[in-house]
Amino acid sequence: MDFISQIPHYFSLLFTNVLPFLFVLTVVVFFHELGHFLVARWYGVKVTDFSIGFGREIYGFYDKYGTRWRFAWLPLGGYVKFVDDENAASVPNAKAPETLDEEDADGLFHGKPLAHRAAVVAAGPIANFILAIVIFAGIYTLAGETIMEPRIGGVQAGSVADRAGLRELDLVKSIDGSPVESFGDMQRIVSVNADTKLSFVVQRGEKQLVLPVTPRKKEITDSFGNRIKIAMLGVEPYIAPEIGAVVPGSVADRAGFREGDVILRIDEKPVNSFNAMQKIISASAGRKLTFLVLRDGAKMVIPATPSVKVIKSRSGRKKTIGLLGVHSPRNMKTRKLNPVAALWKGTRETGFIVQQTLSYLGKMIVGRESADQLGGPIRIAQISSQAASVGIMPLINLIAVLSVSIGLINLFPVPMLDGGHLLFYFFEAVKGKPLSEKTREYGFRIGLALVLMLMIFATMNDLIRISVL
Repeated sequence: MDFISQIPHYFSLLFTNVLPFLFVLTVVVFFHELGHFLVARWYGVKVTDFSIGFGREIYGFYDKYGTRWRFAWLPLGGYVKFVDDENAASVPNAKAPETLDEEDADGLFHGKPLAHRAAVVAAGPIANFILAIVIFAGIYTLAGETIMEPRIGGVQAGSVADRAGLRELDLVKSIDGSPVESFGDMQRIVSVNADTKLSFVVQRGEKQLVLPVTPRKKEITDSFGNRIKIAMLGVEPYIAPEIGAVVPGSVADRAGFREGDVILRIDEKPVNSFNAMQKIISASAGRKLTFLVLRDGAKMVIPATPSVKVIKSRSGRKKTIGLLGVHSPRNMKTRKLNPVAALWKGTRETGFIVQQTLSYLGKMIVGRESADQLGGPIRIAQISSQAASVGIMPLINLIAVLSVSIGLINLFPVPMLDGGHLLFYFFEAVKGKPLSEKTREYGFRIGLALVLMLMIFATMNDLIRISVL
């Protein structure tokens, strides 16, 4: 009876955790293998298997060309197997030409010209990059991109930004020569450049300043409870000192504040941003304040006394703050791009992910970054579930990001991966003949060991992360 009563719970776990993970990984793997498959067919290579997953087959069928399309039990990758492959890693079967009939012999992969084989191998990662570009472009075209002005609304005392000389209302124009179009652009660049000196060009009034800023890494907890380490400055986005909404029954409601009111002064102190208004109100619990408000082009004075609320900090210390009962205005705009502009921005986004991934790996190798941020299948499943809980767009965006990562990883010069095959082809081009069978065998063994060690390490990171949460 206990098992029966838990069935709804098991189904809930299936739909919230397993299915999003399978959906994301299946799409990414399918397009990767489809790249290999289509180019192989283009060059007349006979494909015997197109598999999503490894191991025992769950379901499969043959197409008119004799290719077995199959889904297998272990959904952690896939493969395209050619007629003269010994296994799913595309290790050549030396005896294949002797056992095949004339028709199949014409479709040998390992007998094709070097350029054709390299194109087939490279097509998988390229397909992943194309998928990401198309997804990003589709999002920019259909849903649009969110724009928030890269203006600083508040600077935390003693923070990196404070020490570097960044000030409230500064408008960030560029970082290390890269144009900054939104606050999100600034956050993205900063987040992956811990302990790296960056050159900020900011507009302050009529002046343009160049400020050196070195972000520092800090561990934060996101909205899902995940602990992540990310580089931060200690700044808040600018929000106009306008009331976006009034909480019914609150101090603000009783005092007569209305949506759209712009706060000009509080007790003769000029208010430049919503952040500044919050600070004054928070520090004025139980004390009467006089607000100079602009409403429909007319100025008016509204007195109000913030209510008193006691909160606990993470350290357990109690703190008294004042509350008015208002919400900030929506300071983000959505801009839809035309298809050409969307494709260009999608390409830039894909390139940015590649650049920052390589930068992170390079810093990790020289000891400037910790390897604890590497994740494996468990982490992918967790993020897939969280993205799905927010909506279909975040899940599709995750597919694009993961597709870039899979494409890039497969280009690493490690035997067993596409990059390893391309490395062998490079040596073949230099020598004028293929590497010996023994050399390739040792290479595949080393590659398999490296891939397995990386998977084990990433999975251990996942398990440690879960145990800490």
